[in-house]
Amino acid sequence: MMDRPSRKQKMEALSISPIHSLPSDCISHMISLASPRDACMLALASTGFRSVVDTDNTWQLFLPTDIDSILFRAVNPVLFSSKKDLLVKLCNQHVLIDGGNLSFGLDKSSGKKCYMLSATQLDISFADEPNTHWRWISPPDSRFSNVAEKMGDCQLYIHGRINREGLSTKTMYGAYLIYKMIETSSDDGPLVLQITLDTSVTTNGHISNNTAHLKTMLDDVVETFSMWQDPIHGAPPKERRDGWMEVEIGEFYNENGDDGEVEIRLKEKDTQYWKGLIVQGLEIRPKN
Repeated sequence: MMDRPSRKQKMEALSISPIHSLPSDCISHMISLASPRDACMLALASTGFRSVVDTDNTWQLFLPTDIDSILFRAVNPVLFSSKKDLLVKLCNQHVLIDGGNLSFGLDKSSGKKCYMLSATQLDISFADEPNTHWRWISPPDSRFSNVAEKMGDCQLYIHGRINREGLSTKTMYGAYLIYKMIETSSDDGPLVLQITLDTSVTTNGHISNNTAHLKTMLDDVVETFSMWQDPIHGAPPKERRDGWMEVEIGEFYNENGDDGEVEIRLKEKDTQYWKGLIVQGLEIRPKN
């Protein structure tokens, strides 16, 4: 049995095929059906492809069709020298939009849309009573100017929602809580969250439920976490490159973007009234 060609061999074969005789617009469209990463590999494999890949016409096809209207909502102007430069910037750093309450970026591997809802955009129980149960702080490593820190004796409840219309179509998305745990008391038990992702308002929607355990160990000043859940519902909490933590809430498939909203709910399962949780927001991004 013959071995299947490698990705590199496929690219090399494509670079010497009669495809070069096609119009550049046709080649641009074919390249856009792959991924931005594949486009860069094609440019390296062939000078003929490079002349097409390096044009704005090609990279425009990787950007969302509504990119201009999204950038119009940016807090600060997004400067770029080419469409490729714009895509690279959005893949490497989110842009604050809608008054700084929402962030937008693109997934590096697929170019699909990513969003994070700031804590100010979430319905957090008792957060409207400042300096009692919650307080708003501005840590330097946060994407947003304000994040919510739980400091009072109240049961945790967070509710957020996002409209499917603004997401990329034909895409499987994951929803994640972005947070930190700070030192409070070594006698505190784990923070147990009942987490729910609700797409039941859609025709083919459903409700998924999980339970997550979050715990800070004070003795060695290292955060350790444990989690029990059904194996089909993602991974335990993990540390992000930006120094924050994330836990997967659930996943959903966005078909055509016309199925209404996705609701996300998090509730403290036990009545320990855990203090020291810092919520930056809820992130919605493609699952690779």
